[in-house]
Amino acid sequence: MKRAIAVSFLTVFLGACSSGGGSNPILSAVWDKVKPGSRAAAEALEAEQAARTPIVLTFEKILDTGLAIIRARVGDDTKGVLLYARSLNDDYVTYASQLQQTLTLRGSLITASRGIDTDLLALRSDMDDPVAVLTVPADWPARITRDYHMPGDGPSGTVYSVTCDLTAGPEYELALLDKVFDTQVMQYRCDGDGVSFINRHLVDATGQVMQSTQWLGPRQGSIEIDVLEPLTIE
Repeated sequence: MKRAIAVSFLTVFLGACSSGGGSNPILSAVWDKVKPGSRAAAEALEAEQAARTPIVLTFEKILDTGLAIIRARVGDDTKGVLLYARSLNDDYVTYASQLQQTLTLRGSLITASRGIDTDLLALRSDMDDPVAVLTVPADWPARITRDYHMPGDGPSGTVYSVTCDLTAGPEYELALLDKVFDTQVMQYRCDGDGVSFINRHLVDATGQVMQSTQWLGPRQGSIEIDVLEPLTIE
């Protein structure tokens, strides 16, 4: 089924589902980065969401929206916030939360972030990066390279160039919302330019990354995302 770009009248539903009536973890990650006026508005929105009756999010409810949706978590949060597809540029899809924090994905690979601590300006990766291009687990390349572009002195900012080596892990039953998926753990350890981190992915038999932990930079660290309904283009 084709997933659509989001429209504004559904933001109430998405806001209610975002954190099950609790706090917004992405919002919490940027408290020290927002302007006082914006912070007051965000606090008011969180208080309003917390007062609502929690909505149990299911795949049926997501399908009913007709939207492409991901869920993101940072730190120790276990509920997460929903982000829905807002724009499409070739095969890059930008997802936005109700408070307009954004993640841009190529496939399931995060290539940019806005409003989540220090922005990831851009990510350059190999053309056959299996997180970006649907690839069955048996065909994931043993090594890939990536360049993470972060803010820094000068117009070119700071670039972290890393080489990532694959470890194919065991099979894993992923409980996501109201369903269980058969996946395999696929892990890339990345090193270079003074940074070292691990990105973990739970991948189904078709190569769809259902859940992953991805590094956004030395300050922000990692974010976990669930691909609840990917954007499909006819």
